[in-house]
Amino acid sequence: MGIGIKTKRSAVTICVAGLCAAAALGGAGAAHAASCARLYALAQQHANDMARRNSLDHAGFFRYRGPAGAAAENVAVGCATEDCARRAWMASPHHRANMMLGGCQAVASAVSKNGRRYWAMEIGGGGGSSSGGVAGAPDFSIDGGNAP
Repeated sequence: MGIGIKTKRSAVTICVAGLCAAAALGGAGAAHAASCARLYALAQQHANDMARRNSLDHAGFFRYRGPAGAAAENVAVGCATEDCARRAWMASPHHRANMMLGGCQAVASAVSKNGRRYWAMEIGGGGGSSSGGVAGAPDFSIDGGNAP
């Protein structure tokens, strides 16, 4: 079930299990929900990929998910529930800042062969383009030049 919240900055859409709902002005809710549905698919793909590789990372964010509309991304591992992952993200200043950007919050998870649950949250709400994340934020993805 999705829930929507209207903020000053933009409409916020939250996707749960692929169902998205938006609170938007001027009849833009359907387009916003469609954008969030695309982000949910990206979140699920990334969660599946992390679980397949047993690796918690942002691999491919700036190459794939950012250009597809994600402004930011949070990832987690080990939480059994979405509530646990959201609480962990809210306790971290950088992850919390991502969640406060507004727009869609599309969350998905996948379980690796060894039983670890990986979570991915794609944050955005744009129409297929991204600001590339928070202005001035370093690229810590595997694709980034400063990756370990």
